Amino acid sequence: MTSILPFVSNGVFESADLKLMSDAYSKAIENIHGFGRPNRIVGEIIAGRIIALTQGGERDPDRLCARALAACGFSPAAVNTP
Repeated sequence: MTSILPFVSNGVFESADLKLMSDAYSKAIENIHGFGRPNRIVGEIIAGRIIALTQGGERDPDRLCARALAACGFSPAAVNTP
């Protein structure tokens, strides 16, 4: 599992929120491995989007993942294709 903790610099989150954000981040990174290993900037953008969405109240890891990937221009069909 890939942790989102290195990207959390501001904000206070409950441990449950940190877990669901890490789950969403890990899933997002795993989904885009078909395009190659994501670089640091892509990882930061995905993490930043997940953090912002969580701060906004979203708590579903699947929606966090999908919306973060969409922010980077990945469509669900593109990342889920084997």
